[in-house]
Amino acid sequence: MEQLLMVAIKEEDLIPIVEGSMVVIVGKRGYHMNYIAQKLLEKLKAYLTIYEVSKEFVARMTLMRNLGRTLRGDYKTLVAPLFPVIFIGGKLVGGLDQLIAIHVTGKLIPMLKEAGAIWL
Repeated sequence: MEQLLMVAIKEEDLIPIVEGSMVVIVGKRGYHMNYIAQKLLEKLKAYLTIYEVSKEFVARMTLMRNLGRTLRGDYKTLVAPLFPVIFIGGKLVGGLDQLIAIHVTGKLIPMLKEAGAIWL
């Protein structure tokens, strides 16, 4: 999934944004999970960039993700694309669940410090 996501990010021409920003949240417009990720990072005083993807990008990601599941033999469940997608220091962290897991384990603040996104 990570490779597929990175290809889509490159096609959307987001590589310069991801590489040039300390923290990037890529998400669908008006999606509540973006807001949760944003608020968590803002409470930590992280400097972040939010990029809202187009409907076409969401449709393409949904199609590619479901095609991948079908090719692996998982015909039972079709899924929506992973949003939001969070990058810290140009590196893919993953979705909101990974962001929260990193925070709970105490690794998020050091990651943000290393990326220069916070100065605690």
